[in-house]
Amino acid sequence: MTISELMASHCVKVNGGSGVLVSAMSKEYSYVLTARHALEKNPINNLVTDHEGKSLAIFDVLVHADPQHRTDFDCAVLKVEYIPAVSQKASLTTVLSVGATLVLIGFPDTERQSGNPIKHYDGHMTSAVNELVIFTVDGIPGKATIEGMSGGGVYHIDGNQAYLIGVEFSMDGTGAEQQFGRVQCQGLLRFEEIINSNASAPMVPAYLECFSRLRDNIFGFNVVDQQHVERLRNELFKFADYLVAKGMPAPYELLGRYKQDLLVGPGQPDEAKDVKLWVAYFEFLVICALLDGVAIIDDSYVKDLERKRRILYTSDGSNWVGRLELILKAARSLLDKNGTVIVASPELGADLLPDGFHVDRVVRNIAVIPNAGPLAPIDQAERELYKSFVLTHLEGIRKNCVVKEELEYSGTEAGIAQLHLFKAKLNEFIK
Repeated sequence: MTISELMASHCVKVNGGSGVLVSAMSKEYSYVLTARHALEKNPINNLVTDHEGKSLAIFDVLVHADPQHRTDFDCAVLKVEYIPAVSQKASLTTVLSVGATLVLIGFPDTERQSGNPIKHYDGHMTSAVNELVIFTVDGIPGKATIEGMSGGGVYHIDGNQAYLIGVEFSMDGTGAEQQFGRVQCQGLLRFEEIINSNASAPMVPAYLECFSRLRDNIFGFNVVDQQHVERLRNELFKFADYLVAKGMPAPYELLGRYKQDLLVGPGQPDEAKDVKLWVAYFEFLVICALLDGVAIIDDSYVKDLERKRRILYTSDGSNWVGRLELILKAARSLLDKNGTVIVASPELGADLLPDGFHVDRVVRNIAVIPNAGPLAPIDQAERELYKSFVLTHLEGIRKNCVVKEELEYSGTEAGIAQLHLFKAKLNEFIK
């Protein structure tokens, strides 16, 4: 599917306007983001039609609980029937630079009866202030040409990816003579505010819907010759596919359950939604299933795993060993004695703990006795608990279990034999 086809597949008609489909952290419904003025006064008269002409059932119309928000922002969210094929990638307006390539997609009035009713308008970002994006459209089209596009999705094109950044709602300019070539768009934050004010499920990036969407990114072994580990990776893919098919919880369910407990320290805003975290989490669950000899990862298994092993993520690419105090404090809060923490981060060349490293050096700096002063000693039992934790890095595991052993995998029979070899090597580093 091309970028244009993907964007078109998320484009819907909302009465006389347009809208854009996005996923919710729910399998009961999806969302349509649109301009509020595209809605009918009587909600029962609203009609949503997808890009193939199929009417979508509307469950609810969401507007912000605060009347001032409704006055200031021409935004609305429709709850519609669950659409499993939605695979939006989203981006914040704050990361865009002036001149960034944008595309507006929707159903203009002039084309609705044609054989090609969905239109794409190219252009660039002129400004972005407080989530309001001004989009200069190529060709300087007038209001009559744009009519019917209100509520349509606005995408930033970066390489071969399209990122939804907001929704168009108006021409830019107060007088008719000014309304040529520039449109106004509201960023996704305004729609998140509406959803939150209605206590509805958050919008979800496509990769949080199901681990299967991340499958091709797991177990990336940085070996000299990929052919040496190709059969191992294929077997791991097969096992991962099997685990998903047998009912592995969705990433958004795990995000809702663990939230900040997935991170090393407080983390950055929305860091728990980072796609790299969820690639690592998928890999972590597959590794745990191999080590434990289980064929089903369901809610019960994940619950049993909580106090035994954890994965912690940080987007900080510096040496992970320098953050051991934070990691140990997290382990103390989350794990039982002898528990394992696997750290995932973008650190290039990350390794296991260096030879000769002593956790005691870090434990000395940890205060665990409330109100006892900064120099209060940690008793021996507490010290032994900290020392019992296994601390390792996911990239270090890949390196020591596979990368350094690539020739051994090349000489091992494909299939179960390679999985057994991988498991044996994992057992050297993970409890």
